[in-house]
Amino acid sequence: MDSTAPTSPPVNAVDDGSSAQLPRRLFGPGFFPTGLRLNIYSKANVIGAVASALAGLADMDVLLGSQFGRLFHLPAACCHNSTKLVGSLLYRQLITTRKYELWYTFSTHPLRFSLDEFQSITGLNCGAFDIEDSDSEATAGSIMWQKRFDTTVGDISVAQVLEMLRNPFLASWKRLCLALIALVDGVLCCTNKTLKFTPKYVEMLIDVPSFLNYPWGRLSFLHTLSRFLPPPVSKDIPDPLHELRIRLSQQTTACYGFLLALQLLAFEVMPQLLARIPDAGNTATFLETLPLVRPL
Repeated sequence: MDSTAPTSPPVNAVDDGSSAQLPRRLFGPGFFPTGLRLNIYSKANVIGAVASALAGLADMDVLLGSQFGRLFHLPAACCHNSTKLVGSLLYRQLITTRKYELWYTFSTHPLRFSLDEFQSITGLNCGAFDIEDSDSEATAGSIMWQKRFDTTVGDISVAQVLEMLRNPFLASWKRLCLALIALVDGVLCCTNKTLKFTPKYVEMLIDVPSFLNYPWGRLSFLHTLSRFLPPPVSKDIPDPLHELRIRLSQQTTACYGFLLALQLLAFEVMPQLLARIPDAGNTATFLETLPLVRPL
């Protein structure tokens, strides 16, 4: 997934904890990595493509009334992935003890990114998983896969399904399901560069109401954090923080989940950052920019 890692960051790149008010930084001031290229898999224009394909249909009303509704009300101009901004946040990560939250700092101002902030930005269901959810597995030759795609389980991508949604002759009963899986695998829970569908998620569409109520926010958040938390201590990884520093010092690093939520949180907390993106004053949502939506 990532390019070959560089040598270990120099010892003086680690913060010595000189600040009495904030925890230590992952990287010492002045020793931030340079040249990091974030490969963000999530594509926000999938939201606009779904809105365009379902415009005027009852299926769109279902989406707007569900946990996915707020995604369509995000300002489209602010939803272009800014790898420079997100990278600058990652470099300023603080070392804290809580497992499922990240802290960053600009100057002396700390910024928390936890499940609470993620839910506030996205509006997604971030509740707990049911036990059976974590234990269930997709079956080979999925019935739902066969019904939706007229083929056995294989490599179907978000781009292919968006093309299907644009087909005016597509069976109406397929539209909502295809739109849902495109949002999940193309925006929220991305784990591969080509945005191939996850058979397990497709199989979950056998019960659409249950799919609509699933805690996709929690799953998306966990995917998002997975690349930016220290790995567990093991025989091969005796120093997790050192391992994380190396990961963030690579020439290229993959980003899963919905990292855009962190970018939007930064814009909300520090509005002055909006000056760094083009057309920041344009507050039109994905629902209001349908003619401008471009395919993947």
